[in-house]
Amino acid sequence: MTPNDTPEPGHLPAPAAPPPGGLLHLILRHRFLVVSLVVVLFLGVLFARGARRGGSIPPKSGEPSVAAAPHSEPAPKEIELKPLLPAPPKVAHEAGPQATPSPKGSHEPALAPAPPKSGPSHVPPASPVIVTPPREPVKGEVFTQALIKIMDDQVNKPWFGWRPNTILFGKMGLTDNVNNLQLGVLEVARRTVVVLNEHMTRFATTEAYNPRVNEAMNFFMVSPDKYWFPSASGKYREAAQDLEVYIEGLKAGRARFYSRVDYLIALMSNYKDLLGSSFHNLLKDTEADGQPVSWFMVDDYFYYSQGISLAMAEMLEAVTKEFHQELQKKNSHKLLEDAIHALHAASHLEPWVVTNGAKDGILANHRANMSTYIGEAEHVISTLMCQLATN
Repeated sequence: MTPNDTPEPGHLPAPAAPPPGGLLHLILRHRFLVVSLVVVLFLGVLFARGARRGGSIPPKSGEPSVAAAPHSEPAPKEIELKPLLPAPPKVAHEAGPQATPSPKGSHEPALAPAPPKSGPSHVPPASPVIVTPPREPVKGEVFTQALIKIMDDQVNKPWFGWRPNTILFGKMGLTDNVNNLQLGVLEVARRTVVVLNEHMTRFATTEAYNPRVNEAMNFFMVSPDKYWFPSASGKYREAAQDLEVYIEGLKAGRARFYSRVDYLIALMSNYKDLLGSSFHNLLKDTEADGQPVSWFMVDDYFYYSQGISLAMAEMLEAVTKEFHQELQKKNSHKLLEDAIHALHAASHLEPWVVTNGAKDGILANHRANMSTYIGEAEHVISTLMCQLATN
């Protein structure tokens, strides 16, 4: 409304609309942002006041931390607690005749040496770190742990666990290579637990069997293809648990393990027979009925021998520790190491396809390759037995 405009009679002048760029228009346009800022500021003020009321000022060093109650009586004024702070260094002129003159002959007083700074009295001295040496295994613990491990690696570690007793992989033979490898490991475990039960846990034939080892031996004898009532894998796990209890008995002194030379010879005799049977299956050209060895049986013999070499290598490594003194007396460590080396080489053969080529042909004969290491291990163990038997 301009000054020249005159309102009509009987009508009040209408207020002019605010310009579009005014402050009120800007606030109305951004009203949600303004409300949000107000709410945030309000909450921030409440938070700051609450923190100021709830926060406590930590007491200074040397002052007692006494919380002031609203209705508590004021402390008497006569008692004054002074902070336990080191006294400031005294100036030389205050020390009297003991002050030393300045080396330059100046009239400035020399300062006494400051006392050494000590750490806070409430910090306790650092306690020395005590490093406990590793526990020495008891006699028989390493050997029994190796026996548990070779079966645990086949029952619990691989996919689908123990294969020979499963319907899909065992009965239908979809993974016959793994199945035969596990059967070779089982045969070594059986021969080992028999010697452990019959000899190494008893000093003489008149001593009673260890009940846990005897039960573990019976569980290992369960047929490997039993699916149910009882389950082969379940019984092998129970055998491992029995051997664990036997180890606890060794630690507590309730069980015994005898590392005698004649017991070691008995173990080597079982291993020699097992290697000899495997060596024959790897070299033969015909079966017992006169039929030539089928290509479907070639990989079975190969992986069965590989399972034997895999498990026997671990058991012989445990023998080197448990029978160290006996082997040292007979100077037989080198022979045992040669046998372990041959078995390790056999366990690391990994052909893509096991072929049964002619001995002098272009195609590989993997059975013959495996028989090289198995025969060497058998020969070394036979020599070891002869050396152990000599006086």
